[in-house]
Amino acid sequence: MVFSPLHWIPSAIAAILAISLVFKKTRKHHRNLARFMILAAFVGLVGHLWEGNIHLFLLDLHAFHSWTGLAALLLSLGLFAQREFFRKRGFGAHCRVGRMTAALASLSLITGLLILSGLAPQIAPAPATATSYLGQEPASSKLPEIEASEYQGVRLTPLEDQGNNAIEGTQRIDLDRSRLEVTGLVEEELSMSYEELLELPAYSEAVRMPCVEGWGFDAKWTGFRVVDLMDLAGLEPEAAYVVFHSADGYSTGVNLDYLRNENIIMAYGINDVTLPPERGFPFQLVAKDKYGYKWAKWIVGIEVTNEAQRGYWESRGYSDSANVGEFPFEL
Repeated sequence: MVFSPLHWIPSAIAAILAISLVFKKTRKHHRNLARFMILAAFVGLVGHLWEGNIHLFLLDLHAFHSWTGLAALLLSLGLFAQREFFRKRGFGAHCRVGRMTAALASLSLITGLLILSGLAPQIAPAPATATSYLGQEPASSKLPEIEASEYQGVRLTPLEDQGNNAIEGTQRIDLDRSRLEVTGLVEEELSMSYEELLELPAYSEAVRMPCVEGWGFDAKWTGFRVVDLMDLAGLEPEAAYVVFHSADGYSTGVNLDYLRNENIIMAYGINDVTLPPERGFPFQLVAKDKYGYKWAKWIVGIEVTNEAQRGYWESRGYSDSANVGEFPFEL
């Protein structure tokens, strides 16, 4: 759901070099810069694929960014091959394609910066700062298992159209062997089954999941409030921060006050059906008003601490606040 520095740093360098090549007339400097540009572009592409962030088929700014970047890379490879193997042919065409490559690199660079800054437009209209709508309602943990298309006047995004990111692909959780562990600064550590957690008071809420890449979707989420689980365990006086651990090794955390003040839920249902594996079964954190990297999926452990802990993306330079509308990186 976010750009890895392994992608955006070398890709930005490659884009800047592609633009600068238009103005470089010295053949030796031109060839050396071209080689370095292609190397940087390939490293950026590997970083993009490594984190599973590439989207080519969604109608959003991220897809436009990916297509322009790939097109610039392919044209660069063609130009490089032409200069290396057919040095005396098609010089005029070479320059025209070079300018086209620079233009595509410029577009990719600009859209990438917009995505990184958090200023990229969403797929569908969304509130400027808030991602929740009319608030929570008491619900039942027994879901209809018929996908809803609307809730509280909000048009819900169908499951098949919802974007998704994961560091290790979709996780398949065996409920017979998996339990939710609550540890850390609690009076009593918990190890609860899925069925036991369904017995907690249930609530539903329409909340938009906003990815930092610029896309998002609207859904009806059903689950239990995290603070109800915390109250069940009992909190030590110094408890201040809650870390969510996922089955794939992912982790992220939020302040305890945020969980309590916003009545944040851990969802086991989406759009009136049981959370599918690709959406985070058995539990996904509904971190409303936060970017998607706070929306931990496949949650199997909760740890209460006295201070903020850097999770998977936070340790890679992303902001721990993750507030929608704010710059998503630590300055």
